Amino acid sequence: MSALSIRLSPEIEKRLEMEVSRLKVTKSRFVQDLLESALAPKDAVALLMQARERYGLDDLAKTAAPTRKAANVKALVREAVQKKHQAEKLDAQEIDTAKGLIAAEPQAKYGG
Repeated sequence: MSALSIRLSPEIEKRLEMEVSRLKVTKSRFVQDLLESALAPKDAVALLMQARERYGLDDLAKTAAPTRKAANVKALVREAVQKKHQAEKLDAQEIDTAKGLIAAEPQAKYGG
């Protein structure tokens, strides 16, 4: 642990003496606790709210344009699945048509 030396005005020194006496802690412990508190990681949400308030920033959750996607998720998924099934059905029909053409080709050429 390292040592730190600071200069205090007589008024601050007197107030410090009174506070450590009241709390029954040493000056070092009192200052360490203050520094730990001041330098502790801050709650990110609280910091964001303070910054918004201090700088007049909008809350994006309140100002964002509302969408209906969340309400229509089921319908959107159903539509996507139907499109996929239709595409698969068309692919299957094209394969069947191609198979028919391939099978008919030798019959037309060589008789059947």
